[in-house]
Amino acid sequence: MKITLTLLILLSCFTTSAKTVLATGTIESENTQHVLMPLVQSFNGKVNEMIAEGTAVKKGDFLAKIDGAAVDSKIESLKEQLESFNETAKKSEIDAQITLSNSQIAYEKALIKQKIARMNADLPLEFIGELKYKQNQLAYKNAQKSFQKAQNDLTEAKQKQQEKLQSNKLEFTQKQNKLKLQEQMLENLTLYADQDGYVVYSTHPWTGKKIQAGDQLQTGMELMTVSQNNKLKIVAWLNAIDIPNIKLGQKVSISFDAYLDQSYQGRISSVSQGGEEKKSWGNGLYYRIEVELIEKPQLNLLIGMSALIETQEQPNE
Repeated sequence: MKITLTLLILLSCFTTSAKTVLATGTIESENTQHVLMPLVQSFNGKVNEMIAEGTAVKKGDFLAKIDGAAVDSKIESLKEQLESFNETAKKSEIDAQITLSNSQIAYEKALIKQKIARMNADLPLEFIGELKYKQNQLAYKNAQKSFQKAQNDLTEAKQKQQEKLQSNKLEFTQKQNKLKLQEQMLENLTLYADQDGYVVYSTHPWTGKKIQAGDQLQTGMELMTVSQNNKLKIVAWLNAIDIPNIKLGQKVSISFDAYLDQSYQGRISSVSQGGEEKKSWGNGLYYRIEVELIEKPQLNLLIGMSALIETQEQPNE
């Protein structure tokens, strides 16, 4: 059962010119895990499952699961592409090896023919006659040219084989990395607790409604928090026009709607440097402020309780 409280913060030492400033907020803990929507296809995904709000979880417990149908399909496609590439790469490497083997055989034949032609060319003119001598010299020159061509073809075949092996290896690594990236993305779609604590659903920044299973969220949006019920603070949002009239360290008086006859001391401990849009609240920028409790109330404060902060505007000095 959701417990709602109204938090009233009355700033001390205000003048008669001060006016009331309202802000909404919640009770949070400094020990909080903010569970964000992971990276998904098209940066927009569906929340399939969520653990019940208010559940006490331990580190490593399941929190939520994001729809991974698109990633599953991409993984299957990449696996098929990788398998097809392996077959094509294997055939191309076999072809390169056949070309290299043929070039090696042609080189060895050309080498033998060159040696024979050289021995014939070395025969003395007086033993074989002028015509035969000239024929042997021409045959040797042709054998040298054939050998040089076979040697060049062998060098080229070796180089192409190495280039093909390196190219296939590089492309295989690229395709494998793409597959691993998608598999890691699929794994990241199941979210787990990083610490012990209590689950509190976040509100959608556009609608102001609690995130629920079935919602579509963009990458980076907050789904829920896991908070320990200690080191409590009050987090609220103030309109940009009210920010110049508050300051860090400003003491406040805190009371809760369930205990209106009691008040507690606190102070503003943080004011964000930049504003954020809250579309569910209308136009304008809102700044996050945090209020720390100077003294811990002897009350049953729980993480996620909604809060209403009513401050007194601090006039500029």
